[in-house]
Amino acid sequence: MVKYIFVFVFLTAVLSFINFSLSSGDILADTEMPAEELKGIGPLLYPAAFVLQFLISTFYFYIKASIAALAGMGIIRIRGRRGEYRHLWRTSAVALTVPTLLLLADDLLGGVIPLATALSWAVVLVYIWLAAGYYPKNSPAKRPGAHKPPARS
Repeated sequence: MVKYIFVFVFLTAVLSFINFSLSSGDILADTEMPAEELKGIGPLLYPAAFVLQFLISTFYFYIKASIAALAGMGIIRIRGRRGEYRHLWRTSAVALTVPTLLLLADDLLGGVIPLATALSWAVVLVYIWLAAGYYPKNSPAKRPGAHKPPARS
């Protein structure tokens, strides 16, 4: 699962970096630095920006998966299912795939999807709700005193 997350975050970081590199001319043009200094930091700017983008994206993805897993704990309680946090974290990581791509597309298109963040979280919660149906049901509660072994004499 960890490999999946790193590969997925790497691919989204590459797409975000391409978007950054295409718009970096506008960003650098707005700075007040002389052109000579900008040429000097140019070779360092892009690798540093990519590494920073990858680290921040990875951290953000892990935080989102953790929050979604906490919400998933509530969902499995509501649905009367058994599950551990570690299982729900994995389910949440998979559930975040499509919404992350949705948010990436929204970013690349310039923010044309209304309420994209709320929509992406709704998709995550629906996915976890549906996936919770595959978790095992809670075992029936044992009634106190229902079965007592015979007393030994």
